[in-house]
Amino acid sequence: MNLQDGRNITLTSTELGELWKNYIGESLLDCVYSHFLTNVDDERIKEVIEKAQNMTRKHMSKLKEIFNKEKFPVPTGFGENDLMENAPAIFTDKFYLFYLKEMARINLILFTNALTVSFREDIRTYFDECIDDVSELYHDSLNSMLAKGLIIRAPFIPIPNEVKFVESKDFLHKLVGKQRPMAATEITGMYVNLDSNQLGKSIMMAFSQVIKTKKLKEYMIRGRDISQKNITILQDLLTKDNLPSPQLWDPEVLETTVAPFSEKLMLYHVALANAGSLVNYGVGITSTFRHDIALDFSRLVVEISRFSNDGVKLLIEKGWLEQPPLAADRDELAK
Repeated sequence: MNLQDGRNITLTSTELGELWKNYIGESLLDCVYSHFLTNVDDERIKEVIEKAQNMTRKHMSKLKEIFNKEKFPVPTGFGENDLMENAPAIFTDKFYLFYLKEMARINLILFTNALTVSFREDIRTYFDECIDDVSELYHDSLNSMLAKGLIIRAPFIPIPNEVKFVESKDFLHKLVGKQRPMAATEITGMYVNLDSNQLGKSIMMAFSQVIKTKKLKEYMIRGRDISQKNITILQDLLTKDNLPSPQLWDPEVLETTVAPFSEKLMLYHVALANAGSLVNYGVGITSTFRHDIALDFSRLVVEISRFSNDGVKLLIEKGWLEQPPLAADRDELAK
């Protein structure tokens, strides 16, 4: 418990959930970064990965302190048993930077959300520090990508010379003829979701090469193909407005068939990627005015949700899904 205003304040359900979820995610990333560090050649990229791992381990250490103080069992998460020693690289050094950028970006969203549902001052301070950490990691990884020419910037569009107000409902949907050009907010949604799907596709492509269990391999291939479908739809929407798309990362997946991680970690990693993708599409929908784009986003969300649900079923079937803290079952207690 935490002493605040002379009172012992225990953790709320939202604080418990966010801390629990954070620990499992950090333990997974720690394994991933360890594998990256055993295979990276570029010294600048190595420095960024080391910084990311140090950040992750700092978070895990702080989380363990909180759990122990609250007499809450430290989640199992992931560890040495999920990391295969001396496994060859499954990605290039360039992909490591892209991975770090995307992990930092989604974690900025998740940590900000965690902060807004936290009440105790020490928990809010912890998530504040996490936001500062991942913000710095985002800048480091993005600056390294820009310095190495590994990133295509979002497209430039004309800067308005006056304030305008929408005068017709055609702004939302034109029944006949070409739709209006994309708004800047809509382009943002396109680029974020393209990057998210590029990451997901590359991860599942790599995992499908190294996983031995047939059912899991088929699941990874299905996910890879769903990501490619998403990429094609988003690229086509950009092309219709003569806008460029971010580059593909497929060539950065190496031709190895040796697994660097346990199948449990790989399946759980895909589950986390699915959750991140759903968050990105949700944000994209809220910033979209054109009905055709919103409809495409909504259709894609439904398919990703089904795929995600099937992945959770596989985790349960394998006995790999760690149970989050549950509310009290009052009916059961009343028996």
